[in-house]
Amino acid sequence: MNNPSKTTLILDDESKADLIPAIYYITYYAKKHSKIITRKGLKFKPDTDTQGKYFVSKNDTPCFIYWDCDAEPNENGNQWRQATGSIEVKSA
Repeated sequence: MNNPSKTTLILDDESKADLIPAIYYITYYAKKHSKIITRKGLKFKPDTDTQGKYFVSKNDTPCFIYWDCDAEPNENGNQWRQATGSIEVKSA
């Protein structure tokens, strides 16, 4: 039997953002790296109630802002990243 917590969620609609688990793996094509990447993400910025968000760009591209556990913090200490296009999320 399949474990529903390990089911892949295709993030293609704002309503699905509520289904994202607290800790997850996100997979998408990263233009910066010219390849499909997988990162560990958090639903909320650590120690806050600030949540990532889903939206559709003016070019009709799905976008999701997420907290990247694998990222080096920038000069402001942020680890927010933006996934675009075909976005898959799976529970960690």
